[in-house]
Amino acid sequence: MKYAHYHQYRKGWKPALVCADTFRAGAFDQLKQNAAKAKIPFYGSYMESDPVKIAVEGVERFKEENFYLIIVDTSGCHKQEAALFEEMRQVSKATKPDLIVFVMDSSIGQSAFDQAQAFKQSVLVGAVIVTKMDGHAKGGGALSA
Repeated sequence: MKYAHYHQYRKGWKPALVCADTFRAGAFDQLKQNAAKAKIPFYGSYMESDPVKIAVEGVERFKEENFYLIIVDTSGCHKQEAALFEEMRQVSKATKPDLIVFVMDSSIGQSAFDQAQAFKQSVLVGAVIVTKMDGHAKGGGALSA
């Protein structure tokens, strides 16, 4: 959400958000509310449970509307959750993104390396965003990733 907001208001781009997180309860509502507050177009579904289908439909819709930046928010994955990594691979294959961003919480510390390796083995990560750096003294994990 902050990524889209930054590109809209600081860069002047036209971003849109797609909620393909069907795993976490409340993900849809949370992203929808935040998108509405920031006046950023949003796509998601209460009814559809297939994240790949949601991602494809959202990306196609926003491409037709000439959005410059389309952010597909997927389920958070942990290296031990093989099914979620497979889901992420399928979303990536179906949407063919220009950039895959690995967003990690700084509080995971040195286990960031293992987590980053698991992502790298699943999809072609092009960037890393480390969150919550102000609340933890575990920046070494960012270097590991």
